[in-house]
Amino acid sequence: MGLASTLSSEEQAHLDIMIPLGFNLNLIENVWGLFARAVYGPGKQFQTVAELKDAVWDKIQPSYLESLTKSRNNRLFQVMQKFGGPSSY
Repeated sequence: MGLASTLSSEEQAHLDIMIPLGFNLNLIENVWGLFARAVYGPGKQFQTVAELKDAVWDKIQPSYLESLTKSRNNRLFQVMQKFGGPSSY
């Protein structure tokens, strides 16, 4: 049973509003951040699309995506504890 299924209807409504707005709850934002660091972090200019794709896709490992999905309940819990405020993620 997930965390969201134990919430009251009022808590669920509040959570439904927070999820799309909260960086901590939107897991794809973490993936975009990883992409941005791979592309812009080293200050490198890519000469071909293939070089760019290699730089980005090499950073996305299945273990990274798995850790993001496993952290979802903890992220929800922390944001709820802080009434929508930032979490440690």
